[in-house]
Order: sequence, then structure tokens, then C-alpha cells
Amino acid sequence: MNKIYRKSLPLLILALSAGLFSSIISGYISLLMRDMIDLSFLPGQPGFLQKGIRIILFSGLLLVVQSILALAKGVYRRKTNLNLKTEYLRRVFGKNINEFNQESNAKYVSHMTNDLNTVDMDFIDSIFELSLSLMAFLVSLVIIGGLSLEVLLVIIGVTVLTGLLSNAMARPVKTMFSERSALYEKYTEYLNEVLHAFRIIRVNNLYGKIRDNFEERSRLLQDKSYKIEKTSTYIFAAQNFTINLTVLGVLGVSVYYAITGKLSFGGIILILTNFQNLMGPFHQASELFPKIVSAKGLFKILDRSLENAEENVEDQVLPAFTQSITLDGVSYAYGENRVLEGVNLTLEKGKKYLIVGPSGGGKSTLLKLLRKYFSPQEGTIWVDGLDLRRITKESYFQVISNVEQSVFMFDDSLRSNLTLHRTIGEEDLQSAIAEAGLQDFVEKLPQGLDTVIEDNGRNISGGEKSRIAIARALLNQSQILILDEAFQSLDYVTARDIEGTILRIPSLTVLNVSHIIIPENKDRYDGLLHVDNKTVTLRRG
Repeated sequence: MNKIYRKSLPLLILALSAGLFSSIISGYISLLMRDMIDLSFLPGQPGFLQKGIRIILFSGLLLVVQSILALAKGVYRRKTNLNLKTEYLRRVFGKNINEFNQESNAKYVSHMTNDLNTVDMDFIDSIFELSLSLMAFLVSLVIIGGLSLEVLLVIIGVTVLTGLLSNAMARPVKTMFSERSALYEKYTEYLNEVLHAFRIIRVNNLYGKIRDNFEERSRLLQDKSYKIEKTSTYIFAAQNFTINLTVLGVLGVSVYYAITGKLSFGGIILILTNFQNLMGPFHQASELFPKIVSAKGLFKILDRSLENAEENVEDQVLPAFTQSITLDGVSYAYGENRVLEGVNLTLEKGKKYLIVGPSGGGKSTLLKLLRKYFSPQEGTIWVDGLDLRRITKESYFQVISNVEQSVFMFDDSLRSNLTLHRTIGEEDLQSAIAEAGLQDFVEKLPQGLDTVIEDNGRNISGGEKSRIAIARALLNQSQILILDEAFQSLDYVTARDIEGTILRIPSLTVLNVSHIIIPENKDRYDGLLHVDNKTVTLRRG
């Protein structure tokens, strides 16, 4: 993620250029004010009016430059945040499916909201503000250095001291930021779980327990935030003490030089005018530097959440499925529980296979291996002679379609849920609707295909969701169709008709896991795969 941030550095430099120009103009105005003050003590000296006019003109220019600065800062923050969030989402969808499923969705939600918001406020914005203060500091340093080298040396010495102090004190805050990120992740996961279990909680009167757990998790999170604020306050107070000593030192030196005649009254005013620019970076550093260091640590946390434990080199494209899928000595285990062992099997193109077996026997694992959700821990799956591990996901997913037990519906129109925003001809769409048994359902909808499916399909039945999923698969016109209990939510007649339609497609390879065996269609399968005792047995139809 740090690399993505660095892509925004040109925008940062452009915006800071406006900030530097603004600081230079402000410094020049302060020099003009010094000259006007000194001229006021010298009656009859020319130039007072001209310098006043210059101050007015440059003040107007300063207003324009600061407006440009505000606009440039907004563009920098907007573009940087957009890049980070877009990249994070892109890499989330680059996760291996099995590894993504092992994590809670709330973890990624927490990273995209809480952590990236922290990065915005405590890193992106803080870097900008601290850089602006530093440029104002440098301009004022040049101005004051031109008046007194001794004052300049005092300021440089305190700058080094404050920088070392800020860096040392930022370390405990950095650790606490990482701990708070983990608490936010667990907190978001818990809220997600509670809201999904709303009906169970209400029906079983579990609110009291949920409330106690919620209060405990909220307390831990708020306590950690309080510790961060408290520690930051101590750091801020210690650094302010150093800064106040600097103020007294600079004022003392300035007054001494005024008494000895080394500085004019205008020079003292010039130092006081620029003193805020000199002290501003110290104040800013004491407050922002610990946040910057701590927030930068979140980049590592974000990167770790996106890493794949298993990385296969995918360098082969499967243009089409034309021959067969062969499992050669394939084994897979969940920890110590071996589900499949030494499976040897060949599935031919265009054939239809019914997969049966006891619950927990390995049917779903077999499908996940064939879907490329998992990779075999032993053995190889060959697709048209290519190692499935090395086939790119993008090309492989073009030749297969899935109808899974859990069907997701987007909060969008029925048409979009069927086509998944692809360009599909009306004739093909109506054909898929008919083959999936959706005609009556669509005709009864108030707006037909433009009716909005709400909140993952809460306004339609489970059977209708299943038929929509089947229609999606048919619209893909893929060469391999994998069905996982696709008919369990359908009535017998509808399931029979849809299954019959699918089995009549000659070039389609079908793998159907089902506990529902329809006698009228059973003989249409070319083979029966029995999955049990870690093995897969093929019986020809």
C-alpha cells in the first residue's frame, strides 16, 4: 500500500509548491512591514507609501495563492484516498478464494473504513500539514538568519532536540495504534455477526448477553483509544515544554540585541511576526509526527491482510475446454482431517456426471478443487493437458459456471442480477428465463425485469433465488456447469424440468452434486460419481 501512496507524490509536490510560494509571499510581506515600521521612526524618509501599496498588492496575491493551495490539497487527498481504497479492493479480489473464505468479511470492512480513514487523517493529511509548516519554517529561518546568526543557531539546536524527542516518544503510540486496529477488526466482526443473527437473538431472548458482550468490546476499544489520547497528551506536553523554553530563549536574545543596538525595533517585530512560523513546525511535529509514524504502521497491517499464503505461478491461458479433466493422485486435507486421498478420475467433455455420497464425504471439497478454489495438496488436476494450478483464474472462470448452495443477489434490477451487467441479447435472456422456470415469476413482478431485488433477495423466495442462479449459469454459455444442491429449494416438477433442460445441452459438461435424485432424469447421466472414504468411484451410466 505504501507504493500506491508514493504514486500520489507528484500531486503532493505540486500542492506543496503552492504552499512554498505562499510562504515566500508571507515572508516578503513581513519584510515590507519591518521596513515600514523602521521608516515610521525616521520622519521625512521616503518610501513609506510605496511599501504600504506593495503590502496591499502582495496580500491580494497571497489570497489567490492560498485559494489554489486549498484546492490542490483537496485534489491530493481525494486522489490519494481513492487510489488506496481502489488498490485495497483490487487486491482483496486477488485473494485466493479459500483463503478469503477463512477470514471474516468484517476484517476487510474494518480495514477499508477504520484503518484507511486513520491513514487519511493521521498520515495523508498530517504529512501535508507538517510539510507546509516546514516550508514556512525554512522561509522564516532564512529571514531571521539574515538578521541574527545567533538566534538562528538557537533555533536549529532546539529543532534537532525536538525531532529526537518526537521520534523517541512516538514508538509506544505506534504500538497502541496497531493494537487498536486489531480491536476495531474484532469489534466490526462482532457487529456483523450480531446483525446477521438478529432473528435468533430476538426469538431466544439473547439481548442481555449480547448487550454485555457489546459493552465489554466497546469498553476495550474506547480504553485503547483513551490510552492513545492520554499518551499523546503526555508527549505533546513534554514537547510543548521544550518549545516554551525555546520561546523564552529567542525572546531573551532578541531583547538583548535590541538593547545593544544590533537589532532595530522593526527587526524585533519581524522576529515576532515570523516566530509563529518558527514555532509552528515544533507544535505540529509534537502533535502530528507520532500520528504519522503510527499510521504508517497500518500500511504493513493492510498489506499482511492481502497476502496469499499459497501463491501459484499462473502463466497458461485456457482458451476453451475441448477434451477432459483428469485428477491424477489428488489428495486434500483440512488440517489433520484427510478428505480425499489419491483420487484418480477422468471427466470427459460433454458428459454429465451425478455426484452422490454421505454428508462430509468430500463432495464439496471435490467441487472446490475443480472450481480452482483450492489447489491439491498432493497430485495434479489436468485440464486439456494443462496443470490447473498454472491456468490463469481469468481464463478458467470463463469456461465454467457455478450454481452454489448460497446464492447472492445484488441490490439491483432483476435484469442486472441475471446478466451480471454483461451485454446479452433479449432473445438469449428470454430463453434462459424460460429454461430456468422464471417466466411466471417475471410476469407477476410489477416492473418485470426492471424490478429491484433488495438486500440480497429479501423480497423474493429461496426457490426464486435458485432459479435466478440457474439462469445466470445458462446465460454464461460456459462449457462446464457445476451444480451444488441447485435444486433443493425447488418443487419437484420445476427441478425435474430444469434438470432435464440442462442435461439435453449436448456440448455442456455437467457436474451435479445433489441429494435429490429425480428418477426421470437419472438415466440421462453418463456417470455416477460416488464420493466416500476419501475416494471417488466412477460408475458408468
